[in-house]
Amino acid sequence: MADTLSGGGSEATQHTVAQTDLKAGAIGLPGVLMQGVTSIAPAIAGLFTIPFIASLAGTAAPLAYFAAFIIALMLGTVLSQLAKHMTSAGTYYTYVSRTLGGQAGFLVAWVYLLFYPVVVAQVGSFMGDTLHGTLKAEYGWNFPWWVFMVFLIVVVAATAYRGIELSTGVIIVLGIFEIVVCLGLALFGLFDPGHGGTSLSWLNPGNAPSSHDFFLAIVFAIFAITGWDASAPLAEESEDPHRNIPRGVLGSILLLGVFLVLVSWGQLSGWGTNNIAGFTSSSELPAFVLGHHYWGSLWILVLLALFNSAIAVSIACMNASTRIFYGMARTGALPSALTKVHPKFKTPVTAVGLQTVVNVALGIVLPILIGVANVYNVTGTMFTFALIPVYIMANIGVYVLYRGAHKADFNPLYHLVFPVVSSIALIIVGYESLNPLPAWPVKLAAPIVVVWLGVGVLVLFGLLSSGRSGWLKRAGDAIAEVPESATAHEHRHHLL
Repeated sequence: MADTLSGGGSEATQHTVAQTDLKAGAIGLPGVLMQGVTSIAPAIAGLFTIPFIASLAGTAAPLAYFAAFIIALMLGTVLSQLAKHMTSAGTYYTYVSRTLGGQAGFLVAWVYLLFYPVVVAQVGSFMGDTLHGTLKAEYGWNFPWWVFMVFLIVVVAATAYRGIELSTGVIIVLGIFEIVVCLGLALFGLFDPGHGGTSLSWLNPGNAPSSHDFFLAIVFAIFAITGWDASAPLAEESEDPHRNIPRGVLGSILLLGVFLVLVSWGQLSGWGTNNIAGFTSSSELPAFVLGHHYWGSLWILVLLALFNSAIAVSIACMNASTRIFYGMARTGALPSALTKVHPKFKTPVTAVGLQTVVNVALGIVLPILIGVANVYNVTGTMFTFALIPVYIMANIGVYVLYRGAHKADFNPLYHLVFPVVSSIALIIVGYESLNPLPAWPVKLAAPIVVVWLGVGVLVLFGLLSSGRSGWLKRAGDAIAEVPESATAHEHRHHLL
């Protein structure tokens, strides 16, 4: 699909776009890549999760992130192999429906909806609570957590409504800022370390308190890097989706894998590897302490990086969830109203409206029910249980696809070894997340997923028993790609 055309004595690559009612070819590789990068939330992953991972792995925390990165790379390879042959905003819904059947695809997508549609409520609560505590401690300001939640919901809805170019343009700027700040703090730690100095001792897993704790650190680090699959729902709005979606998925994993290793190494070195206990038990976020130490009054950049990260990940996840709603509705699995596209901006406006209602409901209800400080951990654990079956079913699907319709392209490493190894890792993640049972209210996460899946089974049964089963034949339908004119490509190239 990337033929070489001759014209005027020169050669040019033939670009393609999807045949879709969305804005086909609106974004290039930078937008697709940063969609995946910001969905991982670099600053939140790089500043907020490190103390917990270090409490398990000690000075070997960077190695735990590296091991998690390898597993994520396997899962990302599976997704990229599916995306090479299926262009669809429905992503896992389409992929699993095509390979394992529409009923399996529906249930996988149903569980997947416990991830991206919930993120705004999660990070809005987290950032609102962080701003409340930090601004009160630093300046004596009483900043209500819900103010940020309202601000976030409005900003996310406005950018999503206005168009994919605005959304991706914003997350590119915000994502670059948070990455630069986090890497800057890490470099200060590496070049001006605390007691213990800067060393490569983190490469030795024996520096973890115990092998069991180190293994647990890897388990939980795997889901610190989730979000890389958010590139895939933008397939219909990407130029050359069969190439750019796989590149965006794998590129975001590679970038954030290296990023988390460097940022964790730098923070631990800056704090002092001889005082890991102080790092993990600090009443103030260690990144804030290091920001004060190295940058003085400019420590506020660290807080701004987290602030930016919350906005960027929310916009990226709004992009993902609304396109998944749209992709499912187009086949008839969800109400057809969700396929409505804005005549000018080419955004799925009804899906944007639905997601905004979800953001308002969850953003207010969850903090009231379980406490604003608990939302992040409860939903994060819920994401773990929701994503495990999604990824495992995709692993099975990629094997079926490449042993069947694309048998000539079968690769034992990509289509057998990676799916098997990563599936085993995910099963272990699920087991370790339940053994022992987490404390209240985090223990609610697994039952929520089970109940939600049960509701999905009832919905599926209702669809089938009512005679509305025609969508099953369309569930695995992907969107065709067509050649893009040189004029259209040149115009967009200048815009980007």
